[in-house]
Order: sequence, then structure tokens, then C-alpha cells
Amino acid sequence: MKKSFVIMAAVIILASMASMARAATVEELQQQVDELKSQVKAIKAPAPAVQEDGGEGYLKKVWDRTRFGGYGELDYAVTRENGNGKGSNRFDPHRIVLYVNSDLTDWITLNTELEWEHGGVKDELTDEGELSGEAAVEQAFLQFKLARPLNFKAGIMLVPLGAINLYHEPTNFNSSERPQLDRYLIPSTWSEMGAGVYGSLGDKVDYQLLVMSGLDGTEFSAKNGIREGKQNLNTDMNRNKAITGRLEIRPVTNLYTNFSFYTANSAKVGTAYTTIAAFDGKYSIGDFDVAGEYVHVYQENPGALGVTDIGHNMSGYWVEGAYHVLPKSLKKGKLADADALVFARYSEFDTQQGTIGDPSKASGRYDRNYTNFGIVFKPTTTVSVKADYQIYDDHRKAGEKALDNDKFQVTLGFVF
Repeated sequence: MKKSFVIMAAVIILASMASMARAATVEELQQQVDELKSQVKAIKAPAPAVQEDGGEGYLKKVWDRTRFGGYGELDYAVTRENGNGKGSNRFDPHRIVLYVNSDLTDWITLNTELEWEHGGVKDELTDEGELSGEAAVEQAFLQFKLARPLNFKAGIMLVPLGAINLYHEPTNFNSSERPQLDRYLIPSTWSEMGAGVYGSLGDKVDYQLLVMSGLDGTEFSAKNGIREGKQNLNTDMNRNKAITGRLEIRPVTNLYTNFSFYTANSAKVGTAYTTIAAFDGKYSIGDFDVAGEYVHVYQENPGALGVTDIGHNMSGYWVEGAYHVLPKSLKKGKLADADALVFARYSEFDTQQGTIGDPSKASGRYDRNYTNFGIVFKPTTTVSVKADYQIYDDHRKAGEKALDNDKFQVTLGFVF
């Protein structure tokens, strides 16, 4: 740029000098000098900027501030037939999820998550009367970053409850499926409309405190726990709102602990508060990881919900151990970031604890347990190839049908 400027200036000066040599008067010489100054000034002036209110500059600014990501799970499952009609041998595009996040300013961020389950929605119903797929907005909220200890967010957000709901990407848990406890006592993935505050209290404590739409308790059941109580995002069957919160504490290196809660009136008419308390944690020492979760659901007044087969309480837990088995000698080249684990997890939960509205509906088959064991290979941190076996058991009486099955499953999970 400097070289071009010098050449152009020299050409202008030489041309002007030739013209001045022919000038007959002082007035003509002065006029030519003024013209020369104007031409040099024009050369040095910057090019006019593209308007940011609709030109290329604005589009580039939006693009630079927008990030795309997501995750997916592709399954192959062989389910053992045990008399309940759920035996199968199938491939399943379980879910594909797209994240689109954009910094609207340096302190306001838009976060969105769009999910397609089982290849998207089809009109056919499953044997259980549900649509065979789903397309849904999982998240769409604004974050207002005010200060590290106090910030604000509002929109469609994940309920900050339990070990899995916030961290539901397939690279964050070892089994092919999310733990059953985190499907029935915490209906992951669970998102609601709401608003609240969040922040960090030092380097070891994070918190969230939100007001959100609640659950429809009339859809609770002994079979599915509170899972079917999730409402449509534009629906709230009463005027009450839920209060939910989370406290994440990292007291020492490699130890993560989380306390979370939820409480709301789940009745359409009258009062029937549903209160959920959860604790989860994970600790790593060397090549060994140990993790676990406990969830307790207290239903104040099941009778007000019109549900007669659940108890005042539902509770359960899972514990898991995992060992990293990939030798360090193999972590080079394409496998520099690779990892491999073997794991085992035991889970148990019961949805009929305490007094049941209709004692004739009490059954040991709602007191379920799962044993999962398998292997996870991560060729890189963003891809998990999982293979595991699930052993199902319950306390049902002879002649009662089991709610679930033994199953072998292989899952290809990824994030991007």
C-alpha cells in the first residue's frame, strides 16, 4: 500500500511540475499547487466503510459471533423377549441435536438447542400410543452476563436437576442409554419456560435459582414415574410456578458434588405439591472413576391428582465404577486424545413407596433394578463408541408382566 502511494504521488507531482513549467502567471501556479494538494489528500483518505445496518460488514459480524454445534446418538439394540412383547433387533437414529449460539453483545448471549428423535415425527403411533419420533425445541434462552457472582437468564431452559439433565450429551455418561433413574424420577431431557439467576461463588461453587413452569401431576403413574408430567412449553395447567435450584461444589481436586431441588403444585385443582431432591457426585483417582446419584420424590397429596397407583414417595439411586484401560503407549498419532473404559453400574428405584390410593394396584414390578456393564472407546474426546449389556429385574409376582427387558446395545455417540 505504501509503495503504491509513493508511485501515484510521484506521477501526480511530475505531471503537475510539467504543467507548472508552462504556466504564464503566478495565479496559475497557485491554482495548480492547490489542485495538487487536493489530489494528494484524496489518495491518503480511507475508503468509505460498508454500512453495518445491512451490508457485508454486518453479516460478517453476525457470522463471527455465532457458533454451531450439537450431538447425536445412533443405536443398534437387541432386546430379549421375556413375555411382555418388547423383544426386538433394530437400528435407531435415536437423536440428532443442533446447537446455535450467538453473542448479541459482549454481555448478552442467545442459546438454542433443536432436537430430532428417531428420525423426526411420523404420523404412526407406537404400541404405547405415542408418536414414533419427535422434533422439539429443547432450549432457547438469553443469558445476561452481569458479573461473575450474579447473572440473569430467561427462556426455554433445562431444569437444573440431577446428574444427567444438564449434562445429557452422550460423551458425558458411559452407558448406551441414560440411567433409568434419570428418565422416570427426573424426566431427562427436561426443559421448561422460566427465568432466574446464576453465577459462581469463587472458584469452587456454582449455583442456579430459577422460576419455571411446573409438571402436570395427573399424568404421573407407577409405570412411568413423573416422566409424562412434562407439559407443552406453551401450557401451564395451573397458576402456580415451580422453584428449582442447584448448587455445584468442587471441594477438592477431581471431586464434583451437586445438590439440586424442585418444588411446585402439580394439581389442576387444589393443592398437591411435588418436591424433588437430588444429590450426585463423581470422584476420580488415578485411572479409576466412581460416580453416583440419589433422587427422592415426595408427592404431598396423590389423591388431588386423581392418580391412584403412586405412593407418597418415589426414590432411587445408582452407583457406578469405571476404569481407564487404554495403555499410554497407544496414545499417539491419531489416538493421541483417545481413551477406553470398562464400567459397571447398579441402579434401583421404586415408584410405589408409602400409602397408595388404590392398594389393589400395588405391585412389586414397580420396584425395579438394573445392572449395566460394558466398554467405552473414545478415539477422540468428541466421539464415544459404546457397547453394554443391561440386566433387568424387579419384584413382580408370578403372572405379572415385566416393565423392561434385558438388552445388548451398541451406540455411536458424538458431539461437535
